[in-house]
Amino acid sequence: MKTLTAVLALTVALGGLAACGSSGDQTQAGSATASASAGAEPDSTLSQPAPQQVPPPVREKISLTAGKAAVAGNEADVVRFKERIVYRFEADENRPSKVNCAEDCLIVWPPLLTDGTPVQLSGVDTNLVGTVTRADGFTQVTLDGWPLYLFKNDQSPDDTLGEGVGGNWSVVRPDGKPVVKK
Repeated sequence: MKTLTAVLALTVALGGLAACGSSGDQTQAGSATASASAGAEPDSTLSQPAPQQVPPPVREKISLTAGKAAVAGNEADVVRFKERIVYRFEADENRPSKVNCAEDCLIVWPPLLTDGTPVQLSGVDTNLVGTVTRADGFTQVTLDGWPLYLFKNDQSPDDTLGEGVGGNWSVVRPDGKPVVKK
């Protein structure tokens, strides 16, 4: 009975973490929950996911383009980088710009880091594009003050899988505003 109670408590705790929109990789929490609910013995490694290595930052020439995409079932104007949809983190700040996505968050949400060359734009207002220096010393591109990111799970140009994750991530319009208001 104690084992069943421990498994249920672990399942609820991990499910709560996944639902709250933590910036960590949700597939780990989901697999841990599935193992716990399948009747596996509780294991201390399930309550403490193995730390993931943050990939080395890539600074590059940034080119932002505006285009159409289906977001939450509606066609909208969105911003893309290398044919991928661009996002903003609602927990970041835009006046002044401040980055709050760090450490494990960067595994799932790679930031758009500039190599220092001017950002190339197509369909995006030059006056809205800027940069912010992150706590780690790298320079991240901003739109209307909001730091910009990609979503690791988006694989095709039309993917918007990051929209609404944890209630904190938004596909970005060319004016820097979210496509779907939070």
